[in-house]
Amino acid sequence: MKENIMKTKKHVSWFLPILVILVWGSTSCANYEKPINIDPIPDTPSFSEDLIPYFETSCAGAGCHNSGGIPPDLTEEAAYASLTNGGYIDTDNPAQSKLYTKIAPGGSMEQYSTPRDTEMVLRWIEQGAQNN
Repeated sequence: MKENIMKTKKHVSWFLPILVILVWGSTSCANYEKPINIDPIPDTPSFSEDLIPYFETSCAGAGCHNSGGIPPDLTEEAAYASLTNGGYIDTDNPAQSKLYTKIAPGGSMEQYSTPRDTEMVLRWIEQGAQNN
């Protein structure tokens, strides 16, 4: 009888930690949400420091809106002139700007823009679309 008790204690001693891990793991994962790293939108977005990196990653860098590609050319060298001379910016009606409506919800380029980037572009246009 003493042998049976010893065997039972031995089995429980290795089983209990596994059970705790399984129970803890299943409850903690059920409520787990992937952390979202969202940097705040600058109060005054800079064309060169904020918009160009977005264009380079999502637009020109994707192989579409680059030199010789689909207009507008959103490479660092050509983006500002391409947007302002091409009629993509409307500082009188920022939310009606072609640049914004293309990347806004429902726009044809929405999938290439995060809500943060979309809001940053709109804020930049609202503040006069400066080449800063």
